Amino acid sequence: MGKTAGGGRGVLAEIDREHQLQIALVDAFEKAAGANERAEAGRILEQMAALSKMHFLAEELVMQLHQYPAYEEHANEHANLLKEMQRLLKENAAGTLDITLDLAERLRRTLADHLHGTDYALSAFMREKGIVETEPGAPPS
Repeated sequence: MGKTAGGGRGVLAEIDREHQLQIALVDAFEKAAGANERAEAGRILEQMAALSKMHFLAEELVMQLHQYPAYEEHANEHANLLKEMQRLLKENAAGTLDITLDLAERLRRTLADHLHGTDYALSAFMREKGIVETEPGAPPS
């Protein structure tokens, strides 16, 4: 597959759009938590989990397609993040989840760590291999 054949650049652009959506959902969760809107925060948490599952599958397909050497480490991080999301959803469904600004900050920090760490490394790998031509942007914090 060449630099643009199959849409390597387009795939990364879509992944980046999904990252922006993940950030927007954390922002919305923080707003709902700050306003003590438990039901809304719970719905946003469900959206975050669904988007993350889909997004991680897409990233993993890209990594497999391009034989990314750190695939297992990255995929394991995805699995751990999804496990944590499922735990939060289960606690929320049971009414035992503390929906607080501290939780919102933890979600934001976890997402930022992932974007700045393994996702940035994937982006840099794809640029280095000529799969995409643009410099990877600094992941949002």
